[in-house]
Amino acid sequence: MIGTKFDYHTPPSAETAVALLGDLDGDVEIIGGGTWVVPEMTHGTRQPGHIVDLSKAGLSEIEADVGGLKVGATATYSVIASSALVLERAPLLAAMASGITGGAQVRNQGTIGGSACYATPSSDVPGALVALDARLRLASGGGLREVDAVDFFTGAFESDLQAGEVLTEIHIPEAPDGARYGYYKLKFCESSWPIATSGCVLALAGDGTVESARLAVGGVSTRPYLVDTSGLVGSGVDDASVEAISAAAQAAATDPYTDVLADGSYRQQVAGVVAKRAVLDATA
Repeated sequence: MIGTKFDYHTPPSAETAVALLGDLDGDVEIIGGGTWVVPEMTHGTRQPGHIVDLSKAGLSEIEADVGGLKVGATATYSVIASSALVLERAPLLAAMASGITGGAQVRNQGTIGGSACYATPSSDVPGALVALDARLRLASGGGLREVDAVDFFTGAFESDLQAGEVLTEIHIPEAPDGARYGYYKLKFCESSWPIATSGCVLALAGDGTVESARLAVGGVSTRPYLVDTSGLVGSGVDDASVEAISAAAQAAATDPYTDVLADGSYRQQVAGVVAKRAVLDATA
């Protein structure tokens, strides 16, 4: 039960939401599915004066876009996981969404945009978006701007979302020909939030050599980070190259994240293993 009073707003469009944010005074929270904010309000750790609920704002569509895929900010995990377009064009995103912690209730209510804006390291979304080289579109009274996912996440629970802005959609670029995807996350138990995640996109030539590689690690540091995969490009994925990638992933964890689930030193130690398994998953 939420013990404090607040005004509840359900704007019918992104434009209405932006205009509303410009008019509201006091502490305002924007929610998609509310799976992060509402529990905090119930526990009394967050007490906004206004809630702006985007669930009626028409931002849940998933569509083919020029050069890729457009995912609305309020698309739920279950919709993403079952979307034929996502399965065809960005299977890594589908794999991430289908394995979200929290069961059917969270998958049916939680949204990709809400998780991105909350920016907790203990979430699958930030690392997956960085692995997919996604761009986030933000609307405000000053117009639209787009931010690369790797730049959007700035720290634990910190992002580049500015006051008065609304995340409207996420653009996933078209993958290279022959792309393969791998996704792996480490959890202590089925109901645990992730300790570390890794997503990998490999483009393989007909002879098995790697034409391009993008590998991201989430949960380990306060923000998701990319791993240097230059040692993979132009060669096959063999034991030596995978071990080199594993070492690079661990070395890149320069700002390890500590919470009640695990301390930063442990996360740093497992970063290489998680990255290695994502690469192997992509080539399996």
